[in-house]
Amino acid sequence: MCSPKKVKCFKCFEWFDKSDNDQECPKCGDFKCPLCGACMCRLTDNEKKLVLAMISTYETFLKKKLGTDYDFEKHKKIEEEIN
Repeated sequence: MCSPKKVKCFKCFEWFDKSDNDQECPKCGDFKCPLCGACMCRLTDNEKKLVLAMISTYETFLKKKLGTDYDFEKHKKIEEEIN
């Protein structure tokens, strides 16, 4: 549903442009930060829970506002591993 062009790294907290970085992690579905190389795989289980909760909350909010679904499947494997 939501596809921002710029995202903030969960590890180094720097902004990066997704269109300049096509390295999506096959395990977690997150984009690897071009600055520090981190993706959700580099987070602790508690940090992953926070990130997934924020993504889910944000996408659910946008779904109610815009009426389209976010494909959460790419994050499903990580969510299942930490629950």
